[in-house]
Amino acid sequence: MGEIAAKAASLILIIVIGYVIKRIGWVSAADFPKFSKIVLRITLPCALITSFNTFDITSNLLFLTAIGLLANLILQITGYLVNQRKGGIAQAFGIINLGSYNVGAFAMPYIAGLMGPQSIIFASLFDVGNSFGAAGIGYGWSRSVADEKQKTTLGGFLKLMFLSPLFDTYLILLLMRLLGLQLPDEVITFTSTVGGANTFLAMLMIGIGLELGLDAHRFKLAFKYLAIRYGFSLIFSILTVLFLPVSMVVKTILCMLFFSPIASMATGFTDEAGGDVETSAFMNSVSILIGIFALPLVLAVMG
Repeated sequence: MGEIAAKAASLILIIVIGYVIKRIGWVSAADFPKFSKIVLRITLPCALITSFNTFDITSNLLFLTAIGLLANLILQITGYLVNQRKGGIAQAFGIINLGSYNVGAFAMPYIAGLMGPQSIIFASLFDVGNSFGAAGIGYGWSRSVADEKQKTTLGGFLKLMFLSPLFDTYLILLLMRLLGLQLPDEVITFTSTVGGANTFLAMLMIGIGLELGLDAHRFKLAFKYLAIRYGFSLIFSILTVLFLPVSMVVKTILCMLFFSPIASMATGFTDEAGGDVETSAFMNSVSILIGIFALPLVLAVMG
């Protein structure tokens, strides 16, 4: 547990570093979009390419991918509906910041440390559906509703969805693995070097976007979204334990994933949709703190 606590603390410390360098003037809040583009378009795709190159997808476990996708869709629809009378920007914010789970950079290494390396395969399959939901559907849907001057159409939605570098990366990688194709070692050497910087840059980006001096309205809004998100986390977990016909190990991993933090890319997506970056970054940071304590607690409760 000491090693796990150290890993979790290191993520928080990187966020603190990002916040501090902003406060002392090394960077400014105006630099956030630059870091966001680097993470979403360079380091995260490279990290995905590296991890997926030898990833074996077995058909009997694909239900985990469906669960990851379904959980995202339920949260996204909820985020859209609770802001139905507040305009497209607010709806886009709800879609982006209620859905998505930080599996690769947080939950996967955290769960592996708690339950062993065999848990990575279950978490990875869940993350495929999670990423299709967040980086594909969520990205396209939020961008389409955020542009209030333009009527949302299926064609426009699909165009925005396929303009997401993360969605395209996941789609290509998934097709390659289903066909048994791998990239050359020389390519993986490059992507592993670049992708190795992803966790640091993603957490640093959150720290740069974080604004602790939120006004009362923003604090209320952030905790409203977090309360909805973790209410669904509890519901999903109860349904998993009571009705999903799988082993207790898989049930435990799923319940831990439901309590994992909001994906770090959510703050970048919020910026691209013209949303409230400060509130998104605050929610992201709080969700990491909750995840640090919630995942071991779920494991203890599940026995």
